[in-house]
Amino acid sequence: MARAQANPGISWRDLTPQPLILLSGSEQYLASRAFELLRAQAASREDIAHTRLNAQSYEPGELLLATSASLFSTANLVEIHDLASMNEYFLKDALAYLKSPAPENVLIMHHSGGTRGKKLLDAIKAAGAVIVNCQPVKKDAEKIEFVTAEIKAAKRRITNDAVKALVAAVGNSLAELGSSCSQLIQDTTGTIDQDVVDKYYGGRVEATAFKVADAAIAGNAQVALRTLRHALSTGTDPIPIVATLAMKVRQLAKVLGVNEPAAVLASQLGMAPWQVQQAQQQARGWKRSDLAACVETIAQTDRMVKGGGRSPGYALERAILFIAGKAPRH
Repeated sequence: MARAQANPGISWRDLTPQPLILLSGSEQYLASRAFELLRAQAASREDIAHTRLNAQSYEPGELLLATSASLFSTANLVEIHDLASMNEYFLKDALAYLKSPAPENVLIMHHSGGTRGKKLLDAIKAAGAVIVNCQPVKKDAEKIEFVTAEIKAAKRRITNDAVKALVAAVGNSLAELGSSCSQLIQDTTGTIDQDVVDKYYGGRVEATAFKVADAAIAGNAQVALRTLRHALSTGTDPIPIVATLAMKVRQLAKVLGVNEPAAVLASQLGMAPWQVQQAQQQARGWKRSDLAACVETIAQTDRMVKGGGRSPGYALERAILFIAGKAPRH
């Protein structure tokens, strides 16, 4: 699979019916979107039959039957799932089909990764299959690109701050991120801004933690405390909030006094370019000694919220007041 990752292929959004299509990667959500797209395109044709096969539980001859013409159809859309767990029956029939694939058919196969089926994967690629990138989306920059594309595809607009807020709130799961985009598109009108995202997803612990940290770093203790108290009163665990405070302060320390472009620093620091840009803006006016003091305070707070103190909420409030007090006055 190393070759597939080096050249991951096209986006599922650019997919059109082709005789041979290989979905390569373990991100099930992207694979499901590719399958859905082809089903929707096939639904407009009355002469195409649709069949779904599982390569793991495959029975001999199923592929031949699914790809053959019938009285009711002149073409076939055949989905092959679980290619990474294929049995020997499927391998034999698939290799035979690839020797002379029917140009009127669409055969779309998903391989989630691993070395099983390498012989078939090589044959699929040698036959000129279109490769679709279904690799996991891990970087924030890729998630931001995903959200932007989702909203654009619906002919809607979303602000940069709203995109970042949505990724912070629900970005741990691509499926949930896609579902959230769909909800915002369906339930709102006009431009999607940060207020709209906060209305729907502002209660998520990730979004809340970032709002608390950003307000404290900006010196806005009132907003930070108000957000924190609301979060704690609704059952939010304080530990992720402390972790986010630590992460944000460390990011400021990393970029403070460094004049390299965001794109260069991003790869060096393991951050997304937009995170570097945000940290550079927030770091203006900060002193390194004050950031060091904040790091020490957060470390003490982390110990207290993990059992070293009687009141995690009080410890967090003290840390926020300390950080906001050290923040430069612009």
